[in-house]
Amino acid sequence: MKREFLEGLDLGDGAKLSKESIEAIMAEHGKTKTALDNQITALTTERDTLNTQLGEANEAIKGFEKLDVDGIKTKAAEWETKYNTDTQALKDQLAAKEYEYSVNGAVTGLKFTSESARKAFVADLTAKKLPVQEGKLLGLEDFVKTYKESDPHAFAEDDGEPAPHVVSKTSGGNTGGAGAVLRAAFGLPTSEKEL
Repeated sequence: MKREFLEGLDLGDGAKLSKESIEAIMAEHGKTKTALDNQITALTTERDTLNTQLGEANEAIKGFEKLDVDGIKTKAAEWETKYNTDTQALKDQLAAKEYEYSVNGAVTGLKFTSESARKAFVADLTAKKLPVQEGKLLGLEDFVKTYKESDPHAFAEDDGEPAPHVVSKTSGGNTGGAGAVLRAAFGLPTSEKEL
């Protein structure tokens, strides 16, 4: 989904989506796309690993034809050990990826004062190894609260309102106030001094 599509979308009677609505839609779309990309990456990794294991198993089976019974038993035991080791390594790799995706998903809603602060937070959260349930980190709120207390300058202020825009006094312009505007509207001099 492209931002330009949402900006040009007519809701009827010339009404357009607000900038905040577009940002919310794009953020939600980004989360969904990231989750799907992560799932594709995990499934591709699993498929490639299983294909490699299948190829190795087929080569081992071909080699069994030339072995004696005791050799086959030995090779079968070796293969079983290798299979179990490789399978556990794959499970560990997929679990690490899932945790990484969960950490990255958890960080998207937080605002940091700098990229360095974000990286430090991600490193600490990754090292914490919080349990993951359905892609969500359990205990994340407590971790963030504790982190904010220990390093309050890592997070940007977020009070829900945009930062105020301060404008300095300018020179020139209509300094006569509302009275000058009324006098000008009736064709009178714009200042009382000109009377």
